[in-house]
Amino acid sequence: MTYKSGPPFSLATDFTQGTFHPDPDWCPGCGSGLQGFDSHDVAVVILDSPRDPGAFGQLPSPNMADTLPMKADVDIVGYGVNGFIRGGGPPQQIFLFTRFFAPSQLIQSNNKASDEFIKLTANPSHGKGGICFGDSGGPDLLGGTNIILGVNSFVTNGNCAGVTYSQRVDLPDILAFINSVN
Repeated sequence: MTYKSGPPFSLATDFTQGTFHPDPDWCPGCGSGLQGFDSHDVAVVILDSPRDPGAFGQLPSPNMADTLPMKADVDIVGYGVNGFIRGGGPPQQIFLFTRFFAPSQLIQSNNKASDEFIKLTANPSHGKGGICFGDSGGPDLLGGTNIILGVNSFVTNGNCAGVTYSQRVDLPDILAFINSVN
């Protein structure tokens, strides 16, 4: 299975201003585990004018990720780096500003990061997908659905391959924050 793309992003037609509401418990560098990444790394944006982007994502039930089996399908969505140009110096990132999504699978683990993040493997995309630089904030959807399990947070290597982590949206305190923003 290869990654698929949607229509290209256009600043002329796809940009709407809005008000950014970060989780009040957001704390850069306060996350648990070896990564020490941000804690409560979610926000809600209220748009200044109505938009019809099509179908909206649905919030998960509380602690839904804990009920999913190992290797549950997850679709990673983002507008970030699509590849690298190699040779003649450090790799150069390729940004196409096109929405891409790639198949992934949930990896259950018993490490400290699993308290706040879902751990995903990009191996099902056969090297053609995974969270990469610029994808932060994109949704991770339960495979074949519009249920948002997490929000892209970080990748563990500079090649954007292998294991990636996303802020869990199904945690009761995260859901309470999202539902409190009007």
